[in-house]
Amino acid sequence: MTTHTQQKLRRKPTIWAIGGGKGGVGKSVVSILLAMGIANQQLKTVLVDTDLGGANLHTMLGIKTPVRTLNDFVTRKYNTIEDICIQTQLRHLSLVCGASEILSLANPQYAQKTKIMQSIASLPVDHVILDLGAGNSYNVLDFFLIADHPIVVLTPQPISIQNAYAFIRNTVYRKLSRETSQQPSLQNIIRSAMDPKNENHMRTFRDLHQTIRKSHGVKIANHLAGAIGAIKPLLITNMAKDERDDNAARIIKLVAEKYLTVQSTELGTIEYDLLIDKMISQMTPLSELSQGSIALSSAERILSELRIG
Repeated sequence: MTTHTQQKLRRKPTIWAIGGGKGGVGKSVVSILLAMGIANQQLKTVLVDTDLGGANLHTMLGIKTPVRTLNDFVTRKYNTIEDICIQTQLRHLSLVCGASEILSLANPQYAQKTKIMQSIASLPVDHVILDLGAGNSYNVLDFFLIADHPIVVLTPQPISIQNAYAFIRNTVYRKLSRETSQQPSLQNIIRSAMDPKNENHMRTFRDLHQTIRKSHGVKIANHLAGAIGAIKPLLITNMAKDERDDNAARIIKLVAEKYLTVQSTELGTIEYDLLIDKMISQMTPLSELSQGSIALSSAERILSELRIG
């Protein structure tokens, strides 16, 4: 008879993906803060650096030279991702380092990416947090799409709001592209819709839905609408300095619903914390961040609202 502990270990972990447009919004810091907040609740947590071309999480956690990285797993030096986990200073938090020193892994083959995803989903832990790379590459979007909690991080700056919306938009079209991979005629319509100046005047997903309904039928159009409906981004505004900064995520929520029919949720803000800037500048591990940190308290408040713990 299996024990309660064995049954628990066999459950799939809750997967988080932290993404959002270009660099500079603090995705890695948010990833660490959320991971620390979860681990502090004595939940076994693994933080994965999926930035396969510029990994830096290990540096921010005080690990100068990783002894094992994702490349060791992909090249079969180790059988599972669990084998390459490195214990951090926090008891319940482990790290899987990216492979910035291996340029070939920056654009992994589909089979390699699938292998990474499957191994992540089978980790015998409570939570896995994926710190995604910057930008909107297929690698980033595919990791984002497998998450139970897909989080888009932005700052109150207008350019960051634009980039965050673009990230959600690209996620939608990546999902549509995958759903129609065996139907070239549908893919051509979707590719056309990605151009804001397309000849068919498709400006919103509702326009695209109507076009597909006319050309390929109601069933296919509704199937794709359902696939988009399953994308439910969670929005976190990072480095907030006052109450007005709450508006940043609200703007994205409204625009994504209007143009993409995507229902997103505002999780709140992580307040700007000068201490974090100092620690990063001084190469002090963020795992040494005190419980009095404003930013860590903000992250823990978000976890509380999600009822994590």
